[in-house]
Amino acid sequence: MTECNEAIRPVHDRMPVLLHADEYDRLLRGSFDDLIAFQERCLPDDLIEMTRTDELWVKRKIAQSDVMAAS
Repeated sequence: MTECNEAIRPVHDRMPVLLHADEYDRLLRGSFDDLIAFQERCLPDDLIEMTRTDELWVKRKIAQSDVMAAS
């Protein structure tokens, strides 16, 4: 996780490390310092598009009676 940028801040104060396609090899074969550099950077706001939806991120638990009825 790394510090969030302003595009993400309304939702959360942290974000995953995001990579550009040309950085994959550096992540997999780079030095320890390369890895730390990924963690310490903050992706520019203009590279992230966030769209809110009405869908919940957590799916509701299905009741056992619902499972039996679907069988």
